[in-house]
This record gives sequence, C-alpha cells and structure tokens, in this order.
Amino acid sequence: MKNVITTTALFFALGQAEKLTRESTLGAHREYTKATPEQQKQLMQDCIVQFIMGYTDCELKAAERILSQTRDERSKKSQDAYYKGYSKFRYHIIRPETAPALPESSGRQVKVSAPKALVKTVVNEIINSGITKAEFDALITELRASIAFE
Repeated sequence: MKNVITTTALFFALGQAEKLTRESTLGAHREYTKATPEQQKQLMQDCIVQFIMGYTDCELKAAERILSQTRDERSKKSQDAYYKGYSKFRYHIIRPETAPALPESSGRQVKVSAPKALVKTVVNEIINSGITKAEFDALITELRASIAFE
C-alpha cells in the first residue's frame, strides 16, 4: 500500500527538515568562520563535490569535473546540481549576515524630479546637436561615469 501525503503536509515536513538541518549545521558554520580563507575555499569545494555526487548520483571524478567546469561548459543538469549545492553551502555554512535594518520610514514616498529648466536646456542641446541614438547612449554612459554625487 502506498502512503499518500498532501502537498501542504509535504511542505510542512520540508520546513521541519530544513529547520533541523540548519540547527545541525550550526557547529560547521562556527568552524567555518574560524578557518583560514584557504581552508574555507577547500571546505566549500569538498562540500559542493559531495552535494553534486548525491544530487546527480555520480562518482567523485565526475563531480570534480563538473565543479571544475565553467557555468557555460556544464550541462543544465550539472549546473542545477552545482547551483543547488552552492546555495545550500551558502545558506547552511557561510550564513551571510542579514542586511542591516533600514531606518523606519514614514511610509510616504518622496517624489524626486529634475529641474524643468535644466531638462529643457539639455533636451534642446541634444536635439540641436543631431546625434544618433547610439551617440546619445554613449553620452549618457560617459555622463554617469564622469559625475560622482556625495
């Protein structure tokens, strides 16, 4: 007889498993943070190779070959295994700090607009210059690169 589980019950179980796995990997995370950058890199490579082996049911040499390939060289299945392994390692072992909290907002959005006189002057200059769209795009790129705001 086959056990039947609802989709929602399945996701409840997945959530529990994820929580337990995260709790179980806390020690590995602490060790990772104490390791040298070279040790961290080696651990990540070793863990991703093991994940690829488990995910694709392949041998060690095949998993190492997948890891050594670039994203474009990997098959879709291999890239999927690599990405999932890297994501799991990042989530469970690296555990990047969460982004700092943003200051509380009043909820109002402040609308910012360019000074109309400046816009009119610049538009007139661009139209009168007769530049092409490609030249205009290059102009915008150069403007962005040459101006820094503090």
